[in-house]
Amino acid sequence: MIKAVLLDLDDTLLRCSDRVFVPEYLRLIDQHFLTKWDFPHLSQTLRQFIHAAAGPRDSRQTNNALAEAIIAEATRRSPQEIGDAFASFYAQVYPQLAGCVEAVPHAAELFTTLRQQQYAVVIATNPLYPAEAIRQRLAWAGLADDLAAYALVTHSGNMHFTKPDPAYYAEIIARVGVEPDEALMVGDSLTNDMRPAAVLGLSTYGVNENHLEEQPEDVDQAGGLTQFYELVQHEGWADKFVPRPPKPEAIEPQLRGNLGALFGLLDGVQPNHWHQRPDPNEWSILEIVCHLLESEDRVQRPRLERILLEDNPFLSAPKPPPGPGAVQPCDDDGDHAAKRFAERRQQTIDWLQQLTPGDWHRPARHSIFGLTSLLEMAHFTAQHDRLHLNQLCQTQGRCEG
Repeated sequence: MIKAVLLDLDDTLLRCSDRVFVPEYLRLIDQHFLTKWDFPHLSQTLRQFIHAAAGPRDSRQTNNALAEAIIAEATRRSPQEIGDAFASFYAQVYPQLAGCVEAVPHAAELFTTLRQQQYAVVIATNPLYPAEAIRQRLAWAGLADDLAAYALVTHSGNMHFTKPDPAYYAEIIARVGVEPDEALMVGDSLTNDMRPAAVLGLSTYGVNENHLEEQPEDVDQAGGLTQFYELVQHEGWADKFVPRPPKPEAIEPQLRGNLGALFGLLDGVQPNHWHQRPDPNEWSILEIVCHLLESEDRVQRPRLERILLEDNPFLSAPKPPPGPGAVQPCDDDGDHAAKRFAERRQQTIDWLQQLTPGDWHRPARHSIFGLTSLLEMAHFTAQHDRLHLNQLCQTQGRCEG
């Protein structure tokens, strides 16, 4: 059942030609930083960032932090100077680009209808720009420019991946608190929107004003945004999207995306907050992170390794974890505990990447789930992450959905 609708922004909710908008944006960037810093061609540095963001990288680092590091190395400017310079650009210069875009009919009505139907609405725009840039573009599209009006708005400051990495979509669903088969991606790009979302297991609607005689398998339905708006006004419209079964290629990006979501939730946690419990019957933030770490070492990866090594093993359900305050936490330092989990998770990912296509379908028997496979158990590992990420956001009062 669809619970969250992810909406691309550029060329979905807002007509924004790359041949017009991007060259003018880069020209203004170069002009601004030449005047402010006497630094020519900052646009070339931004291209380096875009390339680095799409490659192998640390799942703990936000896109904004990566951009800042690359710009600092090129310009020898401090983080404060970089932040101030970009803040002035987006406040004073970026609004000039409003003339390069055009609102798409029914975009605002679509958002209103989806919210009235109780769907979590995500603005799933490629998170290469800061929040202020996205806020202005939402206003240009005729949409609410208060980011709190949405379940989540992706931008460089809150995301750890970019399109077309499927981990970007995994991070979104983990932050919103839904499963892959409970989310629908609506976008115009086969490369950036449809394919990576479908790989992860999301349903897809391709926004294309031109009729396609042959619809790609990654696109469940297609049409103009007006057609999608008309579709959602029919009772039971979401039932037209059939869930995609889990596939091996969905596992690795889910595990990476969950890491990004974890570190996004942990960003800004103060030292005195790690041990606090809003409810005495719930785990603290540190206990949640420690459980993820200990489960990775004692349950998740060993279970997968056993399925690979043994013929049709019988898997018992893990023992229930200790209750709040029942045992000493795994670490005195919450940030260090999270780092340890990230290292263990990377070991699991490295192990999974060595599997052959046949390995994913090796059978096992589970005391609760019955006949199963390595693929299904790996999918359960990703679900286990999301269960506790949702618990974590509730503990913090930071749930997005």
